[in-house]
Amino acid sequence: MFRIILLGALFGFVTTSCQDHKIKPERGEFPRKPVKIVVPFGPGGDSDTFTRIIQKSVEDHDLLPEPLVVVNVPGAGGTIGSRRVRNAPPDGHMILNLHEGIFTSKYAGRVTYGPEAFQPIAATAESNLVICVRNDSPFQELNGLLKAAAEKPDSILFGMAPGTPTHFAGRRLESAGGETKFRMVPSGGGSKRRHDLIGKHIDVTPFSLSEFIGFKGSGIRAIGYLGPERHPDLPDVSTGRELGYNVVMPHVHYWWAPKSTPPAVIEQIADMLEAAMTTDYVRKKLAETKTAPLFLRGNELDAHLAAREEEFQDVALVQYQGLPDPAVPILVLVLGTGVWVLVRSFTKKEKNREPPFDWRQSSLTLVILAGYLLSMQVIDLPYPIATMIFIPVLAVAIGARSPHAILKVTGAGIAISWGSFFIFTKFLVIDLP
Repeated sequence: MFRIILLGALFGFVTTSCQDHKIKPERGEFPRKPVKIVVPFGPGGDSDTFTRIIQKSVEDHDLLPEPLVVVNVPGAGGTIGSRRVRNAPPDGHMILNLHEGIFTSKYAGRVTYGPEAFQPIAATAESNLVICVRNDSPFQELNGLLKAAAEKPDSILFGMAPGTPTHFAGRRLESAGGETKFRMVPSGGGSKRRHDLIGKHIDVTPFSLSEFIGFKGSGIRAIGYLGPERHPDLPDVSTGRELGYNVVMPHVHYWWAPKSTPPAVIEQIADMLEAAMTTDYVRKKLAETKTAPLFLRGNELDAHLAAREEEFQDVALVQYQGLPDPAVPILVLVLGTGVWVLVRSFTKKEKNREPPFDWRQSSLTLVILAGYLLSMQVIDLPYPIATMIFIPVLAVAIGARSPHAILKVTGAGIAISWGSFFIFTKFLVIDLP
């Protein structure tokens, strides 16, 4: 019984490890099937809205022979969705739309990878953050806020989502203000921070410009704009630079593909995005959301990303040195255990000799394992469901026959599948199929 459960757990670990190291793309012309765009946040946010604007433009103008499918994968500050694309086959059929969160998650220590783990495709559209307070706040401009936070450190509550650009905006303002020190208060997305601000749970928080325009009139006002110059929709709001604080926080929609995606595929996707950005529909929507129609690709994009990374390195919450990928030692351990079990199968003991190695049973086990892996890879069966089915089926193949034994293994399979799923996705932030 223990051997059956151990095999099930080990095969689960192998699956997880292999997900992190898929390097062979499927062959053929691109695209051969719908292209999935992973938005690592819930529906309705800035990233989701912008991605669906691009999706509609591509469909309306037939810019791609296959459909674009938007897939929302929220959780862990965008890292569950980014990991899914990082681990996807590098064939262009799954790409990522993720803003500066790809930098901030790395330099906040939430993940051990950043832009270097992906192939950049393009940068499309840009806006900047607005620093906001309640209408009854005593602060009229950004400089008054920063001076007060310097005179009484930790007295002003700065609302942010940990490890995201809103968090790093506060860090950069602290750095620019010299002795400035906020008390960082974990909050959430734009709507949650607005609620916390109005409810007096926080004193100040950043919003994207489009968020602020939408929230205007709900009890909040802007005291600073983190752009290179004043925005025409906020003519009375000073920039940080005007007040002597060199803090500019662009909010750019970046597009990423898995590492090793062929250059020809990257170029084709970039061509599609560039064409979509020139359509009247996209231009109109960008104007409505107060977003500038930026477009970068190739060497220009690489230079832009290098400059952005330096900005976040300066206020990193951790000193990133490239932590080891846990999938490699796990895979080595599992394979080593498998070799050891195989060697033991051919080793005869003087007492209680084990029966000869059963090749038919081993072949059946391999077939079941292949079906288990293919069920997740081909028909997208979720990991916990596939594993929950796999373990009792494997038990029967190995020799479990009594209803009591099968019932026990089924219970163990449920515990292993959902338990490992919870541990990997919630604690280790490793996305599973």
